[in-house]
Amino acid sequence: MKPVRNNDFQYITFRLARNMMGIDILDIREIVPCKRVTRVHHAPWFVMGLMNLRGQILTILDIGVLLGFEKPGKNSGSHIIVFKHINVGFAVDQIGDVFSIDKEKIESIPVNIDPQIQKYTGTIINLPEGLMIILNAARIITCAVTETRPSEENL
Repeated sequence: MKPVRNNDFQYITFRLARNMMGIDILDIREIVPCKRVTRVHHAPWFVMGLMNLRGQILTILDIGVLLGFEKPGKNSGSHIIVFKHINVGFAVDQIGDVFSIDKEKIESIPVNIDPQIQKYTGTIINLPEGLMIILNAARIITCAVTETRPSEENL
């Protein structure tokens, strides 16, 4: 990992249904393996359930489902990204590395990206190995409170 300069941003990278994503590392408290998530009846479709993390109850969101990605397989939720200042975690398929990038290399999200993904992000980073979509954790958490199930024709 290269040294961080003042004009660099740092993101934790992860995979959701084979898509490379990132979240600002300053929003994250910790990352833990997904061990036991208890389903909650009548919870919204994107809520995996609740998890007890050292006596603290976290609501675990399946953001892959919220973003409209294919239904998760066996490895879904292999890790939970736990956020600062709120008892919420995001289930992700695979954790990557911490990635530092100069702010000048961060681009606005193109209009041809799925509107469901655009709703929760505003930026991307074009890397040699592919596109990394930068998610806005605060926007996801705020929108998740008011999110409704998509109609059957959109599934």
